Amino acid sequence: MGLFFLFASIMVAFFVILGLRLGRYVSGDRDYSLAGRKASAVSVSGVLLGALVGGASTVGTVEMAYEWGLAAWWFTLGGGIGCLVLGLWFAVPLRSAGVETIPGFLTKAYGRRTGSTAMWASTIGTFLSVVAQFLAGGALLGRFLPGPAWITPLVFSFFVLAFLFSGGLKGYSSLGVLKIFLLYGVLTVCGLATLKNGHTPSALFADLPSYPFFSLFGKGLAKGLNAGVSLIIGILCTQIYIQAVFSASSPETARKGALVSAVLMPPLGLLGVLIGLGLRHSGVQIKSSEALSYFIENSFHPVLGGVLWGGILVTVIGTAAGLSLGIATNLVYDCYVPYKKSACGKRHLLFASRAAVTFTVFLAALTTLLGMDSLILEWSYLSMGLRGAGTFFPLVVGIMLPSRLSSGWAFAASLTGLTVTVLSPLTGAITEPLFAGLFASGAITVLGILKGLRQI
Repeated sequence: MGLFFLFASIMVAFFVILGLRLGRYVSGDRDYSLAGRKASAVSVSGVLLGALVGGASTVGTVEMAYEWGLAAWWFTLGGGIGCLVLGLWFAVPLRSAGVETIPGFLTKAYGRRTGSTAMWASTIGTFLSVVAQFLAGGALLGRFLPGPAWITPLVFSFFVLAFLFSGGLKGYSSLGVLKIFLLYGVLTVCGLATLKNGHTPSALFADLPSYPFFSLFGKGLAKGLNAGVSLIIGILCTQIYIQAVFSASSPETARKGALVSAVLMPPLGLLGVLIGLGLRHSGVQIKSSEALSYFIENSFHPVLGGVLWGGILVTVIGTAAGLSLGIATNLVYDCYVPYKKSACGKRHLLFASRAAVTFTVFLAALTTLLGMDSLILEWSYLSMGLRGAGTFFPLVVGIMLPSRLSSGWAFAASLTGLTVTVLSPLTGAITEPLFAGLFASGAITVLGILKGLRQI
């Protein structure tokens, strides 16, 4: 165990020190939040995957695969499709708009009311995803940190802040690229170990029930569709993912970065599913949230196991950091700056961004204590749905059909979609909340467009 911890600590320390070195070149808020708008396609992909591929796609995917099988693939599969849509249709017009945030784009298109509604939907939804990363981090750290329940969220908070204070988006993009190479290596090694232990696809198919373990809809048709749709829409409506687009050196660079991410993300989920199904096939009985930690701890020499475990922890920390940075950017640019009467200098905004990040991280740590026994991916799907339900249709119309939707109709579509999504579970309806919210928002959007056409 001593060697395991030693090499895990070396891995985490390496990434933190690297981030601190990159952080020396951050001179103001634009470097911190938008990487100076000079990011390459690789860097754009690094931010996208750095924020997308974390606790949900590693610890959470193995956890759900252990319980439900192939249904756990929806997070990375939906994420890949979302990046594809972002690259093909959204990246170029969003980067060309010259704004810092999604609410900023909506404010420019429809006015402040719609922008503010989208900002709060994105902030609350993204915050739930940060909580999911804290749950994943707690599942990793909890096996090795004795003491009361609040210890693991507190330790994880300091790791996240170390990553963020090391350089914001400018440092995060470089770390994100390295993190993806690391994660591919870690999950590939774990996948090969699963196969070596006899848990080959043929053995899994022969010994495990085909349903639910080999169906994308093992948790039910509605839940499967909800998982996929929530990821696609959530990516298009989440600040940190679009922040990667805004940071690109050009619209074409933004498009290429999104398309690279679309190719790289789905295979990671399949590796996680293989590991989870291998554990189920082995007959071991463990707490599902600790499945990945258990596998690494019991499948490798302590030196290699420590490196692999540290690599997974780094990916979870990095994703929590990226999402927290997205929330902070919304709070600063969409809440603080518009209502600040005096001019905000670069250093002032940098301080405000870091203060918002610190608040977000510690609030997530407190919230984590309320959901210790819940599935990590469930938080992620709920998070994506809240971000997109009220924002998606006004955003799509603003990009594809500018000036076709009035500010009043856009605000009504945004507010109604968010409200229906939040209140739908209270009605006892069997419809997934995301679908109810999207239907309501979409219907109002269509009515608004038709109303505008009649007035032409």
